[in-house]
Amino acid sequence: MTLKKFSRQFHIYVSIFLLPMALLYSITGIVYIFGINQDVWANKNKWVIEKNIPKKKQLDFLIDFLSEHQITFPDELNPKESRGILMIGSAKYSISLEVKNNQTIIQTIKRSFLGNMIMLHKAKGKWYFDILSIAFGISLVLFYLSGIIMTAFCKANLKEVLLSFFIGLIVAITLGYLSL
Repeated sequence: MTLKKFSRQFHIYVSIFLLPMALLYSITGIVYIFGINQDVWANKNKWVIEKNIPKKKQLDFLIDFLSEHQITFPDELNPKESRGILMIGSAKYSISLEVKNNQTIIQTIKRSFLGNMIMLHKAKGKWYFDILSIAFGISLVLFYLSGIIMTAFCKANLKEVLLSFFIGLIVAITLGYLSL
């Protein structure tokens, strides 16, 4: 099999396989640029308790609170702490407990489909989706390389192709520089 034929097959089959990833990243990237974040259409609830819960008792207090108020438990009860906030659950449905100014704040958030997709875009899902995302990023580079190999023999349009590349390079660098 020649390099050109291999490049063509790689380009076709891997790009079709990763098309859902391309759609996910392009759609979520565009909506995020327009100010729509992971909490779009999310179902949020908040309770403020006038009580300071010691750090060692926070998880037990949270579990008791959820049971007492018949609040749905997340599928995962793996407690994590971030910036002093106790969290259980996943990107899809999470519950947090924060102690601030002698108050304990409990919040639940159940994200919408689009919110979940944005969380995946931001690598806030599980590690195995992150691996697929990294493979997608590497594949983008390989798609361009395979495309260059496939068209390397099209010398008739070489000047136009090089001109297009250099114009794109100049525009990207200029707008990137001006945006910072």
